[in-house]
Amino acid sequence: MVRVLIVILMALTHWKSYAGGLTAPFSMGSTQVLPKGVRSLRVGGINTAVDNWYNDKGNITGVAEPFDQQLTYGRLLKAEKDENLKLNVESQLKNKNVGLDEIAGRSFADINTTVTVTMPALAYGVTNRWTIAAVVPVIYSNLSVATSYTGTQQLQELVNNFSEKSRSQTAVIQQKLSDVIQTEITTKNYKPLADEEKTEVGDVTLVSKVLLHKGLSASWALTNTVSIPTARNRDASKVVDVNPGDGQWDIGTISTLQIPFSSKWSMVHQLGYTVQLPDYQDTRVPISLAERLSADYDGGAYRDLGDIMFTSLGFSYSPTSVFNIGTAYQFSYKEADVWRGAAVADTNRYNALSVETEQNMQAAYLQLGLSSVAAYRRGSFPVPMSANLGYAHILDGRNVRDAPVWNLNVSMFF
Repeated sequence: MVRVLIVILMALTHWKSYAGGLTAPFSMGSTQVLPKGVRSLRVGGINTAVDNWYNDKGNITGVAEPFDQQLTYGRLLKAEKDENLKLNVESQLKNKNVGLDEIAGRSFADINTTVTVTMPALAYGVTNRWTIAAVVPVIYSNLSVATSYTGTQQLQELVNNFSEKSRSQTAVIQQKLSDVIQTEITTKNYKPLADEEKTEVGDVTLVSKVLLHKGLSASWALTNTVSIPTARNRDASKVVDVNPGDGQWDIGTISTLQIPFSSKWSMVHQLGYTVQLPDYQDTRVPISLAERLSADYDGGAYRDLGDIMFTSLGFSYSPTSVFNIGTAYQFSYKEADVWRGAAVADTNRYNALSVETEQNMQAAYLQLGLSSVAAYRRGSFPVPMSANLGYAHILDGRNVRDAPVWNLNVSMFF
């Protein structure tokens, strides 16, 4: 019976999935471009864990909170396909004066995800003011899932009572309840929650960076990006899926303004906007807001993920030509998603896919950097290279994960 409660909960509760959503900052930004003909190989890594979440009200909760629910006897019987067994159990409950709306127990889940992204990037200086690059991320994810259930004393007394009256009846009921597991999975075509470890290639991003102005008082660069949906999209048959891509094209632009205060201090301001182009995606159509997991499948629903915008302000300090330190504050916002389709009669059910997809985030970022470029030019170091270690901390947000992000990248120039 315990296993049945967990499976029914997975089939009926709602689970959040935010594709193409906000991420913590992992760079200070700068107006620097490569000199003409110079190439750069950069390997970066980002590591984070997803345990907690800022919900739609801005409160921190566990990512498995939707699985923490009280279950009634009526909700359990709803999943039973054998009408005779259902009537039998209802009769037993009635004889004990137990209403179908009474609580039978509570289910829990513990879901933890660790994600490490390795981002090799190859860049080339087309001119002294124009650099192009390609980024191919590789995503490693480790999903850990544990479920449990605590039944009420009343539920245990009922099970004991069934056993005392008829052990054969109890065996039949237990067997039928075990069948409900496969029935629910088969009926709604969901794969069971399970630990999962995998490494996948993400969406390829093409980058073009142009230095529009460089003077003694300020420099200004414009970076344009195109993300190509080369990665695997979310599996609609999984309740929880750590997918490496969101399945649609993105076009972004970032304005970077750098103002030096002295030879050591400078201010960096960034303003960015990303358009997430609409597409058609496979999806499940929720029954309602409270029952988002469903057997109803749409093989080509219209999806328009909300556009993303951000602004950041940071300060960089370089006491020497080798070492630098920087810190920044970033605010980012994502519009709500829009879904439409005609696979079900009540097309308003698609609106449930858009609920709680509007996001905002405030984050602080700290970066430590080393560079051998100046020493290489003087002939005192054999290889021109740079390395940066960064840490991002989420200060506040809505519908975003609450987890620190570490990143490390090393660049070599040739």
